[in-house]
Amino acid sequence: MSSGLELKDASAPPSLDGLEREERVEAMVEWFLDNFEDPAEHTPHESAEGGYQYIWGGPYDALDQISSTFPEAEQDEIEEAVDEVQSDGIYDWAPSDGRIQPDDYDEPDEGLELGGGPASASLSDQLEALGGQLDRIEGHVAALLKLRDDDETGAAGIGHNRPPEDLDGVIDLAAVQESIEEVRTELAKPDRENDADAEKLALAETRFRRFLSWVRQQVAEAPGNLVKGAVAAAGGLMFNYAVQHQQDLIRALEPAVATVGSWMMAVQAWF
Repeated sequence: MSSGLELKDASAPPSLDGLEREERVEAMVEWFLDNFEDPAEHTPHESAEGGYQYIWGGPYDALDQISSTFPEAEQDEIEEAVDEVQSDGIYDWAPSDGRIQPDDYDEPDEGLELGGGPASASLSDQLEALGGQLDRIEGHVAALLKLRDDDETGAAGIGHNRPPEDLDGVIDLAAVQESIEEVRTELAKPDRENDADAEKLALAETRFRRFLSWVRQQVAEAPGNLVKGAVAAAGGLMFNYAVQHQQDLIRALEPAVATVGSWMMAVQAWF
């Protein structure tokens, strides 16, 4: 029986190896926002006691957390990530609500912290399941790309030559598709557990994690967007799709992120 709740450790940071500068910054931002949140979300507030009551620790500083978690990053990359995190004027952060778990909750082994399956599953078993997960992710990517085109066609002043990341909150789906194809190529290698391209796996992990964060963002913002009628704006069709298909998206992306991360670490250890 559980005796209460406790704060779980922050998730393992993604590797920055092989990423372009912009992707390194985005990876740091996404890690931070996965693990910390605006205290207005869930932190108790007592005016008589001086404001927010950080019962799970904090307030946390974005610069401290990002710089200590990503010591290999360049200082200007860290500063850019912090600026992006604080762009909405939030400077004090609380642990994300998802890190508050029953104190008898068992964390999966490293590489499966995102719910990729039983902790006892071997890498070989995980790779056998990865192909099916990629198929599901690819189906959703294709559907979202079509909806994005429909959104752009129907939005006044928006043409097909508009870059995919110009729409607020929309990730680069073409990059996700590219990584799906690259991971499939690595899966097809005879000795895939040892001969896979670690850089391609690192990039795929970052892109899949970014896609997962985007889905979670749409779900988290759904109540407010529906009230404001924001779904009628450009990106609305994609927003609706993400909310309606959130369970299958998350169930495919979480284990894929975990498996690709474990695979990358295994390949790096081999060398």
